[in-house]
Amino acid sequence: MSEPIDHTSRLYRRIIGAAIGAVVGGGIIVLLGVGFVWGGIGGGFAIGAGVGLALVGTYFWGYANGLRRPVSRATWLPSRDVQG
Repeated sequence: MSEPIDHTSRLYRRIIGAAIGAVVGGGIIVLLGVGFVWGGIGGGFAIGAGVGLALVGTYFWGYANGLRRPVSRATWLPSRDVQG
């Protein structure tokens, strides 16, 4: 993929939609776990799953953001800097 993906493409919208859904869903699970004071293994699992789901959603949001950017960019690498 040498060309950036268009903002209006179906793939971009699906990934962003899934990412937003995961972040919101994870936040709701965490709020429910804390609000209802779920204790023990079940409560810890619910809060951990909510945080994990929010993190996965954040990752996919960044992935979709990277898809729409150009692949090759000029970069400066210190190891290639020639001192004369």
